[in-house]
Amino acid sequence: MESHSNSSGARTKLDLLYHEVLGEVAGLVARLESATQSLDAVQKQMQSMGEAQQVLPDQLGRQLTATMEAAAKPINQQAQHAIQAMLGGTSNQLNQLSRDAAQYASIAHRSARRMAIIALAVGGTAGILGGLLAGLALGQVLIS
Repeated sequence: MESHSNSSGARTKLDLLYHEVLGEVAGLVARLESATQSLDAVQKQMQSMGEAQQVLPDQLGRQLTATMEAAAKPINQQAQHAIQAMLGGTSNQLNQLSRDAAQYASIAHRSARRMAIIALAVGGTAGILGGLLAGLALGQVLIS
């Protein structure tokens, strides 16, 4: 009987050892399954991040273009208003200058006309006097 109880005690220890080893193996398998699921989730997350990184430059380019256009629009409008204001003042000054130039040209034209009339009168008078003096001189020569 002792050999039977020895064999039964050894069998129980062996069964306990099997149960302990099987429990350890089951725990390891559960941990491996959990790690595999975690790795799958991480892989999916990394894949989605990779896809997002591929699209990111295009999105950044569009966003940058839209931002630059939005920022440039008010600057362009301000520049146009400033140029129009500057050109408005210059236009007024040029209009005044052209009116003054036309007035000065009119004055110069009247002065030139007066000078021509005076020159005509002086020239005519000089011609008459020259003719009279020439006639007198010729008359003196003929009389003498």
